[in-house]
Amino acid sequence: MAAVSETGGILEPRQAPPPARVPGPVGPSLLPPRTVYLRWLAALLVACGALSVFFPLFWMALTSFKTVPEIQRVPLQILPDHWTNQSNYQEVFRREPFGRFLANSGLVASISALSSMVVSALAGYGFAKFRFPGRDVFFFAIIGIIMVPFQSVVVPLYVWVNRLGLLDTYLGILAPDLVSVFGVFLMRQAIEVVPSDYIDAARIDGCGELRIFFRVILPTVKPALATLLIIKFMWTWNEFFWPLVVVNSTHMKVVTMGLMSFVNIYYIEYNLLTTAAVISVLPILIIFLTLQKWVVKAVVMSGLKG
Repeated sequence: MAAVSETGGILEPRQAPPPARVPGPVGPSLLPPRTVYLRWLAALLVACGALSVFFPLFWMALTSFKTVPEIQRVPLQILPDHWTNQSNYQEVFRREPFGRFLANSGLVASISALSSMVVSALAGYGFAKFRFPGRDVFFFAIIGIIMVPFQSVVVPLYVWVNRLGLLDTYLGILAPDLVSVFGVFLMRQAIEVVPSDYIDAARIDGCGELRIFFRVILPTVKPALATLLIIKFMWTWNEFFWPLVVVNSTHMKVVTMGLMSFVNIYYIEYNLLTTAAVISVLPILIIFLTLQKWVVKAVVMSGLKG
């Protein structure tokens, strides 16, 4: 019903304003064709990259179940004739003490990873939260070590290890890997984003520096520690050059040297080589699957400040 104004005129009825449109997700049909094309292209590139990484592992696993005639068969056969063929795995452990190789690599890689975690976390805490003369100079000098090729220091390192009588020992294999320069850089970057207010509050409560380190810093940077653990364990596990230099006896060989037992100048035993490679990959895969959630958290936290 129309209202009457004070002058006697008739006012138009008021209309309610139209409801506001809530923006929803933009469908593919509403996107510009160029954007849709770029998205499909990016997805295709990611799929190709994933396939290029996965297919060699897939092929290696299948080859470990094949016999020599199956591997040499023409045309090429992808799937093995018998999926329950375990002869290659039995032959690997019969031919070489591969269990000892795995134990040696596991011991060396574990000690190296734990030592690098402790030293890197302490050094990263010092570089990130303490102010002292020459701090940045020392830090960049340490980082500069990354640019020095390891092969350029092998000879003096070998002489040093030989004089200490550490050839063909676990300590000799561990010598270059007890400290990680990359770990110092990684932990410094991770600890730097921890708010200094937490540390100041702990100091006001009477905590010492070590207690602050173990109670405040380490729980905050657990994702970075897990990432460093995986990377350092993998690097040490895959190390071949330095163990080849310092190891002489069979019982001290690591798994990478054990793989070379199935390769000679005349013939490569692909069935045993791929089987041993599958066995050597399993510990790395188990550790990664166990700690992958922490790696994801480290990637997410790397973009946070304060």
